[in-house]
Amino acid sequence: TDRQHWERWNDWGIGHLLQGDLKAAEFGFLRVTEARPEYADGWLNVARALIQEGEIERAKLFVEKAMKLDSSLGRVWFFKAMAEKAEGDYDAALASLREVERLYPRDRVVQNQIGRILFLRRDFRGAVAALRRALEVDTEDVQAHYNLMLACRGLGDEACATRHERLFRRFKADEAAQALTARVRLLSPEDNNERQQIHEHESAPLAGRGR
Repeated sequence: TDRQHWERWNDWGIGHLLQGDLKAAEFGFLRVTEARPEYADGWLNVARALIQEGEIERAKLFVEKAMKLDSSLGRVWFFKAMAEKAEGDYDAALASLREVERLYPRDRVVQNQIGRILFLRRDFRGAVAALRRALEVDTEDVQAHYNLMLACRGLGDEACATRHERLFRRFKADEAAQALTARVRLLSPEDNNERQQIHEHESAPLAGRGR
């Protein structure tokens, strides 16, 4: 792979990762590791795709490589935690998330994950505390409200659970949206294409360029 084009491969991989096209994302990120083997994020991004695919053992190898290259990156610790969580190793996942929390104490995604893991460990009070920290950053965080609903039920606090269930239902995505927009999308192939999670755009020739 041409070393000068690693950034294009990286952007290409990120685009596919965001669309949910995980195999294509993995392919792009692997090209980055070939072009810039010293770039920790290249290895980490492969791991991100693999974690979403459920290939945890392979993902751990790429996280380990990224960790050796730059252990100061909070995102390396975060995805290490996601791999550990996927394996059910909640103690290790929580320890990794604490490293991220030390770097980014107001990261609501981190607080959400800490809260979720504490809930899974049946530490309901700890979960509530972490999830409330997430809501201090974003009062409309759907995941935090959902997990707070569960954690409050674990504590037997039905008033708290009911309040967060109501807020969860208020802020979650409208499940009727697909039906409401169906007619418009049927009449416009371009709009329908944009609505698909995985889609592509046809390139148009640039003006003034030869064919």
